[in-house]
Amino acid sequence: MPEHQNYHEKLGTLVTDRFGKSIQNQIQTLYQNVSSQGIRSSNESFSSSTIEVFVFELYSIYTDAFQNYSTYEQEQLTDALDAIQLDTNDTSSSIQLLVSSISNVFLLANESVDRCKQLTNGQTIISLLNVLQKFFTSYIGELKRVVNNIRERNTKILGNEDWELFQQTIRILEICGELILAYEQFESSLAQQLLQMINEWPNKSNKHKQHQDPFDVAIESFINKTSSSDKHDFVSITNALENATYSLFPDIPKLLSKFSDECHQFSFDAVFLPIHSLLNGFSKLPVWSSDNRGAIVADLPSFSLVPQENITKIGQYLLMLPQHFEPFNLHDNRQLGIAFKKGKLPYLEDKELYNDLTSCWLDSIALATMRLCIEQTLKIQTLSSTGLKQLIMDLQYLYSVLEDFGLKDVAGFRDVIELLNTAEETFEELARHKPARMATAIRTMRRL
Repeated sequence: MPEHQNYHEKLGTLVTDRFGKSIQNQIQTLYQNVSSQGIRSSNESFSSSTIEVFVFELYSIYTDAFQNYSTYEQEQLTDALDAIQLDTNDTSSSIQLLVSSISNVFLLANESVDRCKQLTNGQTIISLLNVLQKFFTSYIGELKRVVNNIRERNTKILGNEDWELFQQTIRILEICGELILAYEQFESSLAQQLLQMINEWPNKSNKHKQHQDPFDVAIESFINKTSSSDKHDFVSITNALENATYSLFPDIPKLLSKFSDECHQFSFDAVFLPIHSLLNGFSKLPVWSSDNRGAIVADLPSFSLVPQENITKIGQYLLMLPQHFEPFNLHDNRQLGIAFKKGKLPYLEDKELYNDLTSCWLDSIALATMRLCIEQTLKIQTLSSTGLKQLIMDLQYLYSVLEDFGLKDVAGFRDVIELLNTAEETFEELARHKPARMATAIRTMRRL
């Protein structure tokens, strides 16, 4: 069996360390007696150089582990991550596995830090930071894979109204928040440990060495010569920790934010795609160009018309959203808040303007609905007089629903309705104050 495959057992063995400590205690006693008798170091039975030779021989079995520390630690963590089950064919079971994986992963990370401190007195910590960054990157990649699998399994459901799926996506968002909290706690703890390590490392001044246990000096020398220690980088990092924006793992916050974005997109799609399905093909409905209802119908006033069925379904669906967004009202749901802070909702430009998550979600869905409706409307090729009245009725209905939502940015929707509703002789004057693309499209469909 290759030596690196037995790495965990090698790190776990205490035989050499116990023997070394026993010898150290005996030498320390003898060294103190010799020093107390005022005998010069040149006459000491156990000189520092002799002790160093002994220590190098005693701990030589660790030379390979020290020199290839990052490689072995990477393999150790990779194997451990591979052993964690993250996915099944059942969505609920997969979500539960994701929940339990967070504590397992950070337990592995903490164990890795402990091994570094025990084996190399923390002097390979710079190499370990790179190892841990790769470890966390792999883990986040696995989480994304599982979430994508869940999405693919529910592709057919996404276009339909399914609030159970939405609840599952909320749970995924909570998992994302839990992961971010666990990572931030781990990084904060590790930063404190780094500061403690550098304070505990032996001072290299000759004055300090005179009062230091020669056995400890020899062990320190062995670690320095056999490991990939780089104290200059270590000191630079500990100094940089004073900067609040500094991260021990520069890539991870970005990956967590991107993961949160994808989780929010999944949850958003679970709510919005049913609306998208109802609006799909809205611009190609035959009612827009048809006058086959007859002259009597065409001459009826607009108030005699009612919104089309798909439009009323959208309105009713939107009005039901607040009750389904109740989980976002929970003030103690810290995980959802953290996930939202690190991620983003589609169509929501400035989330800092909002005081609660529910308002953010309602505006996100409402804005998406409004913009899709505008885009579909501007694709209409031609409007008959009846079609024009029906379109105005449909849009005014949705506009009133969006106003009930308290949607702040409805100017675009209002512009479309005004351009559709204005008389031919006042159109050009009004169009000067509206977006050019919008005015051109409506001028064309109205055949002005």
